[in-house]
Amino acid sequence: MGNITEEENKLFAELRTYNPDIIDDGVADEEGYLSAKYKIMYVLKEVNGGKSWSLREFVRNGGRPQTWDNIARWTEAILDLDAERPWSYWEKDNEARRNRILKMICAVNVKKTSGGHTSNADEIYQAAMDNSAILQKQLNLYDPDIIICCGTEKAFVDACYKNQELDWKMTSRGIWYFVDDGKVVISFAHPEARVKDCFLHYALMDAVKEIRLTRIL
Repeated sequence: MGNITEEENKLFAELRTYNPDIIDDGVADEEGYLSAKYKIMYVLKEVNGGKSWSLREFVRNGGRPQTWDNIARWTEAILDLDAERPWSYWEKDNEARRNRILKMICAVNVKKTSGGHTSNADEIYQAAMDNSAILQKQLNLYDPDIIICCGTEKAFVDACYKNQELDWKMTSRGIWYFVDDGKVVISFAHPEARVKDCFLHYALMDAVKEIRLTRIL
């Protein structure tokens, strides 16, 4: 195990001494994450069900279609931005894609215990505030190049950037982002948002491509 995995294990072992129901999250596979063209961190809300299990292991083993099909697609496309692929390509081989691509990501929940099918926005925000120091530790440990806030931008930003003046910018098609110390933080939708998967996919890729043109990535 390398430094990231060791530090994650220490962090979550400590957290579970206070709350044994904690669900660990972070880097699915350290080697895959560090060797990727871009280190991509997805900031999600909470998991749906269970106690004291490992999101890292779940994602490393390919996750499930809900949430993770889209995240795997987004990741593959970001890591190969110059490839123009039709939606027919992205609709196929999702299980194989998840098993291959999800090993390259970092997935962090602002709330470290499970919730229900529908997240409570106030609870998510309060959990992020309560976990501010933890989230900041994770951000520093993972040192991502791209952070995609999946419906979590206010909670995550208020938790991790609360004392900073941020220069939010908007892409020409309306996606908000800012850059901090070389990290691109993008405000985007949750991968299970009630929008066609193809709309989400190309909206995000369009934004990342435009941001790249500013020579940040």
